[in-house]
Amino acid sequence: MKKIILKKSISAPRFLNEPIEYNKSFSRGLSVYLGKIGLLFISGTASINNKGISLYAGDFASQTRRTFENISALLKSEGANWHDIVQTRCYLRDMRDYKVFNGIRNAFYKKQNLKPFPASVCIQANLCRAELLVEIEAIAIVKK
Repeated sequence: MKKIILKKSISAPRFLNEPIEYNKSFSRGLSVYLGKIGLLFISGTASINNKGISLYAGDFASQTRRTFENISALLKSEGANWHDIVQTRCYLRDMRDYKVFNGIRNAFYKKQNLKPFPASVCIQANLCRAELLVEIEAIAIVKK
């Protein structure tokens, strides 16, 4: 019997728009299911709103918090939450912001009561918009 893999896009339009609206060729995320087990692949997510406008230019802490909110909304749209996240990849425009980033991330994870924290890597990178200072992508494992 052939196993069917189900794949669909993830979106949370009340929080952030779809990239195709500003000529970008990717999904906010994908859910991929094989039977009752699924993986959620959350694309690089930053501090933008539902109109595709970058928020909090120059304010690293506010951008970081909004990024976590956006990822939370994407997870919620799939009936998931941060307890389902197994890995994050975090991109900072300037690694000198890592101490602030790590403090916000730790506080957020503790508020979510995550034990253990997700596996993670943090990378310094040029992001897709000059005003963006942080971007995070994530992988979650879920059950139907």
